[in-house]
Amino acid sequence: DRKYFIVDATREVKPTAVRPGATLRLRRFEVDAAFASRQLVYRIDEFRYESDYFSQFLVAPGVMIVTETRDWLEDSGLFARVSATAGRLVAAYTLDANVKALYADFRNREAPVAVVEIRFLLVDGTGAQEEVLLSETYHATAPIAARTAEAVVAGLSRSLETILSRLEADLRKKFEV
Repeated sequence: DRKYFIVDATREVKPTAVRPGATLRLRRFEVDAAFASRQLVYRIDEFRYESDYFSQFLVAPGVMIVTETRDWLEDSGLFARVSATAGRLVAAYTLDANVKALYADFRNREAPVAVVEIRFLLVDGTGAQEEVLLSETYHATAPIAARTAEAVVAGLSRSLETILSRLEADLRKKFEV
């Protein structure tokens, strides 16, 4: 039987202050082809990867990560509104992303890790010309407690939490909040 999972980035503390008027639109996140499948991916050695037909993400990785990022940034207090749709919201800022890695690394059998790497690009559209405010690649790993799909997804969730925390901290510096 197949099992379905969702990576869930959970923030420890929710900030209370909201920057009034600041709006953010998240565009569709691109995922590198090697990790775009819904199947969990395991790195076995230097050049060999395997995908797990029986353990899959419930939704496509790009959709799942853009949703988690939207929820994280909504809860950050950095923006009055955050949207991941192409609706009518005119956003001051646009966030693009490319998921470059999303897998379990089993090369070290004694200490496997969950690997997530995302490149973010934040653009300010409030001026006469668009301005790139942030162009940063974040890489995070988290230990995998057991060689199970559940443990892999828990590790991927922790890695994504680390990345979103770093992104939020960098955005706070940019906006001096």
